[in-house]
Amino acid sequence: MPLFRRAKKAAVPADTGLPVPPWCPFGPAEWQDFLALLNNLFLDGEGSDQPMRFGAEQHLQLGIGSGIPLDLAELALLVRPLPRAQWREAAVGHLNGLLELGDRRRALHQAGYEEVGPLLLPRVVPLRTVAEDFALVRPLTEDLAVVLVVRVDGDRSSPVPASQFRAWNVDGDEVWALAERNLAAEPVVRDDSGAANPMVSVTCETGFTCTHLLRAGDLLGRPAPLGILAMVPHEGFLYFQAVDGPDLHSQLVGYSTVTLDNWEQAPLEQRLTPKVLWIHEGAIEAVGVEPAPAGSGRPGVITGSASFIAMLSSFRPPDPEH
Repeated sequence: MPLFRRAKKAAVPADTGLPVPPWCPFGPAEWQDFLALLNNLFLDGEGSDQPMRFGAEQHLQLGIGSGIPLDLAELALLVRPLPRAQWREAAVGHLNGLLELGDRRRALHQAGYEEVGPLLLPRVVPLRTVAEDFALVRPLTEDLAVVLVVRVDGDRSSPVPASQFRAWNVDGDEVWALAERNLAAEPVVRDDSGAANPMVSVTCETGFTCTHLLRAGDLLGRPAPLGILAMVPHEGFLYFQAVDGPDLHSQLVGYSTVTLDNWEQAPLEQRLTPKVLWIHEGAIEAVGVEPAPAGSGRPGVITGSASFIAMLSSFRPPDPEH
């Protein structure tokens, strides 16, 4: 008997010759075997033996109303290197682990402030993913926000619900301060080029790489009176460098290309922003860069706040035609 049940709305009749979806790492033959595995694991919600259709959606929900997400691409990558005979055992172990995480998440969402305090962290997320029931939210740019989360396990976290925050009866600034201290204690790997003004890369094995954007000033390792340029195209990518003189225009054009390329190549659910960021005096803003067409001889168009454009203009010689 299959072990898991999907929500009824997800059960639809099977098609013949379903193509391999873009998110799947399998070829056609492996895809058919993977479909058979999924149908072996899940019921169709009505108790029939009719095969289900998979592929249109990469992310499913385990159980009816449980809210536990299942990434089929992650599951496919898990079983792919294994012999077919071991696929089901590995998949069942993975799904059971997700359900256990769901139980832990529900328990943490009922816990008091002192209990979950060491697990509270800020997290940089796409602004479009912020929901009304998130307890604490700070907008960063037109694309990004910071939300208060509780670490569930390893790199998995969950936004603290507003109802839980209200039950704590604790000032929001105090909670943010604790979360930021917890972030500062997270182990990171910092690498730079060794130049006088190095490009710094930061990675964090616990899944909070992008959020260390909030600590860029501390992690840079040198003064940055003109601010810092940063790139966070997706969750696992963080590069930054101090603004330093006349190379700013060319740096922006180059960094914009790098950021956009990495944003486009990232899975949709991991994308953050395709724009270069400027960190200055405690604020973060997105800088627009539109490179000039190749061979046009014209400069690219850069947009930003008045203070950013004024700084940029101070590094460029006046246009002799004006």
